[in-house]
Amino acid sequence: MLELKGIRKVFNKGTPDESVLFDGFDFSVREGEFVSIVGSNGSGKTTLLNLVSGSVLPDGGKIFLKGEDITDQKEFVRARRIGRVFQDPSLGAANGMTIAENMAIAENKGRAYGLSAGLNKKRVAAYRDILHPLGLGLEDRMNVPVGALSGGQRQVLALTVATMTPIDLLLLDEHTAALDPKTAEQTMALTDRIVREKKITTLMVTHNLRFAEQYGTRLCMFDKGHIVLDAAGEEKAQKKVEDLLALFNEISIECGN
Repeated sequence: MLELKGIRKVFNKGTPDESVLFDGFDFSVREGEFVSIVGSNGSGKTTLLNLVSGSVLPDGGKIFLKGEDITDQKEFVRARRIGRVFQDPSLGAANGMTIAENMAIAENKGRAYGLSAGLNKKRVAAYRDILHPLGLGLEDRMNVPVGALSGGQRQVLALTVATMTPIDLLLLDEHTAALDPKTAEQTMALTDRIVREKKITTLMVTHNLRFAEQYGTRLCMFDKGHIVLDAAGEEKAQKKVEDLLALFNEISIECGN
């Protein structure tokens, strides 16, 4: 479904600070998998998402999505098939626009825009129906600017608009990291429900080892551009937070930290 083949990525090329993160890196994801990705800062987690989304281009290798070579495809083109939710709640929607307006834009993603009204009022009822099951009361705040919502509400809305239209892949970039513990728990539970119900192939980068253990069908740990743990199915089910923490600490000691 998603394949990265022979990926090479160099940062600060041609400078004294040049560093090679990925060199001949291979990674594949099967359709329907929910992959939790953990690792220390600089391990390659977010760079992986950036390469897949197109916000960063590789210096070598190929990226395929459903058999199509998207290696050189522009980010805005990939966005028609790839949804992404960022760590910063303010990046998931247009904060100066209302909930209804953001949902209208999301619903029309990939379509040509004409001179008609951007918000079809007949669709607002449908948007309320989408928001009601989330249990946050957003359906009663359709005309409220997104910037007035709490961080948790904005992240759930960002997740909703990212998955309103059919997509091939969902990227979650530490999307609970900026939330308080209770809100993070609620957002993660809703994330799991949406991914399961819509059967969306998902890559989730997280620093929360418990979320990585509890959610998803596959667990990967990255270290300096390499995968040091890749567990799925029953093998993943047997992994506990203590196991992940032990491996994480072992890697840190080897690195001299």
